[in-house]
Amino acid sequence: MRIKTKILLILATVLFLAVEGYGASTQPLDLASMVSSVKNMDTLSFCGERVPLENRDVKERFEKELLLSIWDRPQVILWLKRSRRYLPYIERMLRENHMPEDLKYIAIAESVLRPHSGSRKGAVGFWQFLPDTGQKYGLIINKNIDERRNIFASTQAAIKYFKALYQSMGAWTLVAAAYNMGEEGLQAEIMVQHTRDYYRLYLPLETQRFI
Repeated sequence: MRIKTKILLILATVLFLAVEGYGASTQPLDLASMVSSVKNMDTLSFCGERVPLENRDVKERFEKELLLSIWDRPQVILWLKRSRRYLPYIERMLRENHMPEDLKYIAIAESVLRPHSGSRKGAVGFWQFLPDTGQKYGLIINKNIDERRNIFASTQAAIKYFKALYQSMGAWTLVAAAYNMGEEGLQAEIMVQHTRDYYRLYLPLETQRFI
């Protein structure tokens, strides 16, 4: 993917930390205050599932991703601007379908909410659907119309996909991992490694960083 897939949970914190500085100087945040903000985080969850921050490796990985993300303050401001435009629609559609609100961060991690974002593999749009997957979940994709770039149609397709993944995986962390690396690949790793705990699975680096 062209987009660096860092954020899911991380962006929730990034937006909170950055909001007071929106519209202010675009100089990097003070390193000491950044480190202090990260160190003070003792509890965290994704879609109601607790992140095991007592695991030193998990916490260090989280701190690394958060610090790398919030260091680029101009980029954070762009995330804020796009989030105010698109996230209310995604949040409403998730609520209407009784889905966890944290799933909205997958769109940010995948495309940074850019409708024309694309990857070398052919994934396009807010949720980075490949053509076959998009069509499977109801999107029109042809030479004239590409609903992967439509916030409403693509979000509805993503919700259908999330529901199917959750039926198969049974945990939202695994849903997110499967969304990133593919359901079959994740199922194969679960069988080989004999664990369904996302935080204990050894996965491709991008997927290890996804949550």
